[in-house]
Amino acid sequence: MFLALLAPAVCGSSSAALAQSASSYQRSCGQIGVAGSTLFANCRRIDGSFNRTSIAIPGIENIDGVLRFNGMDEPSSFQNSCARIGVAGSTLFADCRRIDGSFHRTSIAIPGIANIDGVLRHQ
Repeated sequence: MFLALLAPAVCGSSSAALAQSASSYQRSCGQIGVAGSTLFANCRRIDGSFNRTSIAIPGIENIDGVLRFNGMDEPSSFQNSCARIGVAGSTLFADCRRIDGSFHRTSIAIPGIANIDGVLRHQ
């Protein structure tokens, strides 16, 4: 009985349920910002120079005023119902609309983005 209850949770996991690697770009990029669901930064290249780069933030949505991750292969939709969107390091924050129309300040770690020789890439 114990195995029968555990099996669906282990075998039936979706990409949203799988652990994602933490972003590492913030260690070698500066002037990090966000516009809608696009992350941008000045990132260090191997030769020491900097490159202005940007990338779409994957799979973050607003669920009743809370930012949630729903998978690396999904487009983000939080920008459609959130305001005052910002980023600090690898943390995305915003005021997101709840079902009742009020707004809630929320944040989430941005998953799976790295600086690869001055270019932001999904890991």
